[in-house]
Amino acid sequence: MFRHGKISTEVGKGPFIFTLLSFLCCLVTTVLLMALFGRNMLAIFAAMMLMIVAIASFFVLFGLLTDYAYVEDGVLYMSYLFKKSSISLKDIKKMELKDDVYHVFDRRGNEAGTINSLSLGIDDILHELDINGVPFV
Repeated sequence: MFRHGKISTEVGKGPFIFTLLSFLCCLVTTVLLMALFGRNMLAIFAAMMLMIVAIASFFVLFGLLTDYAYVEDGVLYMSYLFKKSSISLKDIKKMELKDDVYHVFDRRGNEAGTINSLSLGIDDILHELDINGVPFV
């Protein structure tokens, strides 16, 4: 779901649908509580709690949609939240796995970006990197 190329990580359907439904249900329930029981203090408290859950689920949904990596035309593209980076496959010095995150290093030893190792489709990207001779540490 939401692939960015032929060789790409993607968002799982289960987490995406669950988070989207949580967000929408919290919003709808908050609106209904305020419309039906607007002056009741318990309704106001429940609406505030639901809005906190809605805001949290919105940020989780945003994180799910912006965490991806893909390989296209010999270039590895990585994105997480507002940080996007790319590096040519031949310029990758090594990849290192720490705390379920692959850290990609360039020829100078600087970190070029990161890839979530638990993403769907990561095996295709790792296979492509292995074919191109990227060493894994």
